[in-house]
Amino acid sequence: MSKDLRSLIDEHHAFYEVSPYYLVLKEKPGSLTPNTRTIQAGFDVDIFGMNTNKEPLLPGPDYLMGYAEVQRLAEEIARHTTDSCSVHVIAFPDRVALGGPSHTEPEGMLRVRVSHHRGLDQPYGLAEEQALKELENQLKQLGIARH
Repeated sequence: MSKDLRSLIDEHHAFYEVSPYYLVLKEKPGSLTPNTRTIQAGFDVDIFGMNTNKEPLLPGPDYLMGYAEVQRLAEEIARHTTDSCSVHVIAFPDRVALGGPSHTEPEGMLRVRVSHHRGLDQPYGLAEEQALKELENQLKQLGIARH
């Protein structure tokens, strides 16, 4: 890991949160009484970083560097998965969340979605759990804590 990346993580107080990734399926969509079914298809790992420059403009060089590193991690984890497991990064360069102690500080966000390609009606499985665990281990090694 480069010294620049470690200082970037520290400077922006990077942290992550894990939430379930759900798909909502409509069954019998043409009928008068369509049914819907919700399936947990995987996990979303949202990585946040405080915008310490207080500038609302994203993406800046720090955001792009963070994205590149998270993309590299996701590709490495995806190479070692099985059972049609999918790990990909979703950038939100134009979105700024508000957080921090006062809930008024701008934060940038990246999302890593851990899911699969086994079919929309299939729930997540062991492969997605293992990919999530590996992603969390990698983030911890980088110094990014779970919030």
